[in-house]
Amino acid sequence: MLEKFPLLEAEYIETGKIKFVVHSFNLGSPEIALAAEAAWCAADQNKFFEYQHALYENQGTGWNATNLADLAGRTGLDQSALSQCLSNGTHRADVENARQAAFNRGVTSTPTFFVNAQRIQGNVSYEEFKQVIDQELTKAQ
Repeated sequence: MLEKFPLLEAEYIETGKIKFVVHSFNLGSPEIALAAEAAWCAADQNKFFEYQHALYENQGTGWNATNLADLAGRTGLDQSALSQCLSNGTHRADVENARQAAFNRGVTSTPTFFVNAQRIQGNVSYEEFKQVIDQELTKAQ
């Protein structure tokens, strides 16, 4: 999805054609739950997408509070604020609520996207993504 996001952003998000909402949540691993919390903490600093991209680029490195904070520093965030946010559990309930909402919508894997009620699951091509978005935009007119 990372390679497609700039195209979606330029064609649909920045032009105001669509609203793009991300729900960071956990599908089971405590490590992933902590990374999801860190993404919410990054959003508090208006750096969600930058941090989310960094998380994707550093998958498999083993996430704990220390290296998530280090990643925040390398991404231009206030590292100590992110550490404090994680240690306070500021967004723990948000991550759990997002997980429950995803479960209720039948989400069992990532990436999963919804364009209105249309589910897009897995790493689909930009053209497939664009087709679903354009169909929904046409319906809305």
